Amino acid sequence: MLWLNSLPIKNISSYTIFIFSVLISLIFSCDIEPYEGGIPDNSNPGTNNNEPGVFKVDFDGQTYIADNAVATVLDNVVNISGFKTSTGEVIILTIFGNSAGTYQLGVTQNQVEVNAATYSGNGGTWPSVTDFVTSQGEITITEIDRVNNTITGTFFFTGNNPTLAAKEFTNGSFTKVPYEDSLGGNNGNNTFFAKVDGVEFVEDAIGGALLSLSGVPPTIMITATKNNIKTISISVTADIVMGDYTFSTFDPPMGQYNLSLTEGTVSDDGGNLTITEHDVVNKRLVGTFNFTASPLITTGPSYEITEGSFDVTYL
Repeated sequence: MLWLNSLPIKNISSYTIFIFSVLISLIFSCDIEPYEGGIPDNSNPGTNNNEPGVFKVDFDGQTYIADNAVATVLDNVVNISGFKTSTGEVIILTIFGNSAGTYQLGVTQNQVEVNAATYSGNGGTWPSVTDFVTSQGEITITEIDRVNNTITGTFFFTGNNPTLAAKEFTNGSFTKVPYEDSLGGNNGNNTFFAKVDGVEFVEDAIGGALLSLSGVPPTIMITATKNNIKTISISVTADIVMGDYTFSTFDPPMGQYNLSLTEGTVSDDGGNLTITEHDVVNKRLVGTFNFTASPLITTGPSYEITEGSFDVTYL
């Protein structure tokens, strides 16, 4: 069964939030610093190919040039992100490996690790996956400079969306993008706690973000990330107030437990969320939660998320 093309229409909002939870977890793993060199002039093909920190790709008849490019290179996974802050667009490349070479996108052999590229912007999200068998493009890492901590390479991919036309991304490149070799920390003095089937989820990074997604009300997402892959996230409407709420499968408030880029579970109808503080001015959200997380579009085990609590400042 094709994961995207066969997705029931009632699940579209949950699918969109699921993809964004993965994106947000990857973004929080990076220590984002502004790109200070200015946006390079790419009006002539072939220029700026050696300019440090450049991330660019062609699609929709134009060249996308990120004004902020960051990366992480860990023991077994590489993330490269190109942000266009003026429009809120982002492209994230995820590779399972940490050496130079060519990696196929959208293909997995173990349902846990899948190399992928994802574009988010213009009212939708386009990941490079269909059935996890058919390649949707390639990322080639040509150099990992472990002295200067930069990464260089090229990429192309087909981005797929369950309701919108596919997009072709061509001539992609990232040149001497600076990387971190460890996970980033929290934005602010964030705290998070939860157990998965009775075992504490020990996160490496905590973050919160206010998201505006196509077809979904403005949403605050709280995300805790473990080993740069596993995440627990809570999604609520941006206007949520203090009180008790029941989790839903298809609309906020929603809970999610993602084991990897290909294994994600969403809160069943039920479970409890209590918001004890929402400081809109200072963008601080405090609450407690518990829920049962079950697969959204595939068969598989469910997980009990219990004793949850968070005190997070969102961006």
